[in-house]
Amino acid sequence: MSGEIYGDRVHARKRRRAGLLSAVTVTVTAAAVALLPAAGTAYGGTLQAPHANASPARSAAATPPGPFVTLLFSRTEISAADNCVENDASIARLDTTVAPYLHSLGMAGTGTLVTARTNDTTRFCTHYNDDLTASWADATNLAQNYGWSFVSHTATYPSLTQIQNFTPAQAYAETCGTIATINAHGLPGAAGMIAYPGSYTKAPAVVKLQTDYGQTCFDWGRQATASTTPPYWVYPVAVVGGPCNDPTQPCYNVHVQNGRYTMPSTVINQIKRLQPGQWYILQAYILVTGTNPNYTSDRMRWDCTSPNPAEHWTNVTVRYCWSDYQQIIQAIAGMPGITVTDPLTVGRVAGRPF
Repeated sequence: MSGEIYGDRVHARKRRRAGLLSAVTVTVTAAAVALLPAAGTAYGGTLQAPHANASPARSAAATPPGPFVTLLFSRTEISAADNCVENDASIARLDTTVAPYLHSLGMAGTGTLVTARTNDTTRFCTHYNDDLTASWADATNLAQNYGWSFVSHTATYPSLTQIQNFTPAQAYAETCGTIATINAHGLPGAAGMIAYPGSYTKAPAVVKLQTDYGQTCFDWGRQATASTTPPYWVYPVAVVGGPCNDPTQPCYNVHVQNGRYTMPSTVINQIKRLQPGQWYILQAYILVTGTNPNYTSDRMRWDCTSPNPAEHWTNVTVRYCWSDYQQIIQAIAGMPGITVTDPLTVGRVAGRPF
């Protein structure tokens, strides 16, 4: 078993495992829970029906609204790579495995897109040359055949220094300007949310970017916190990899800088506690099976072979066992009150104008 220190290189944002989203009112139990307006109201207006292009899964027509769950896939990562060469071994590909499975249960995902790094047909290599993100052709396939929606992950995935030095034109292009790009490719949901990159989303420059631009054209802005007032921050719960949860096993000591492998039961119990009017965003990266292949350059390692999720581990936060994700999805499928939908639909219900 290899326990290489890969997780240290990944943004702290991807290590966080606790917390739900704040849309209007936040209560605190085990984690922050997002509450939408009371039945019949939505920021002073009436509840609205889902937008025409919303994910078709479990249409959000309930009154009072929700509870809602959004299945978010960061950067719409299709598969893994070994030094930017695609390697599908032991990977649950997003387009051929994950999306069809969700569709079979009446659910659809929401992907984020870094618009200037999304190519027509070729996949962009990212995450230290280990991941391949969706092309526009991939996104179109997911939208047309599986009902997916897409939101912005900015135009270029700028660094904090770049954000601090944006001109007004650059700030607009990185935020509101990305909506037109996603819309131009015929993809639904663009104005639902902007996902700011990195571990610096609380930095004043990012807060100003959301205040001056993001909240003026998106329903929500993703941040590593939650807020009850403008500029309308929301916070996803990520299923992340890490050392296993069984202290009797060697995998318990696999080193990832922060956190431990997310137990599916933890997420399931959080979703079970959702009440009408609450919203939970579940974020995932690349989902894996079995054990890692023998990579040449890729340093990611994992073992998902045990029937006991407590013995599952990865040495990086951005890999998670497909079987455990399936367990979460199967649990959601058994909760008839849950509406699986995209951020734009939740924004419409909450009375956001976009």
